[in-house]
Amino acid sequence: MKMNQKGRGNDYFETPAHIFNQLDDIFNFNCDVACNHHNACCVNFISEDDDSLKIDWGNYRCFCNPPFSKKAEFIKKAYNEVINGNCPICVMILPLNSMDTKVWHEYIEGKFHYEILQGRISFIDSETKQPKKGNNSGTVIVYFKKRIRTRYG
Repeated sequence: MKMNQKGRGNDYFETPAHIFNQLDDIFNFNCDVACNHHNACCVNFISEDDDSLKIDWGNYRCFCNPPFSKKAEFIKKAYNEVINGNCPICVMILPLNSMDTKVWHEYIEGKFHYEILQGRISFIDSETKQPKKGNNSGTVIVYFKKRIRTRYG
């Protein structure tokens, strides 16, 4: 997503390539579900113009760096796409302060694995394509995926 200079929060910071590439090496993403036509990380993508909160994510292996102002909506969407839909996995990058929210406890805590990154990520300013210093929150990566069930449990 592109940076919203005058808007609230940091809605449009892009994911640094080194972070995306590490995750992609593990999960082999085939769809970016929170991007625009200029910064999609995957060949397949659902852009902000397509409103990925309303479109079925299908059986894509999804990457998601949601707009800051819509992180709760994207958390709910990822949960529903994985639990109730055909999406096998959605890996989402969120600010660490997301862990203090009601939506975190309702849709993530105790249901999905997550990883708190050490240090601060310098997300990319979509206009200058340079790292934006001053990230005042840590970062957590959530792995939305269905649990593996044994046939007896």
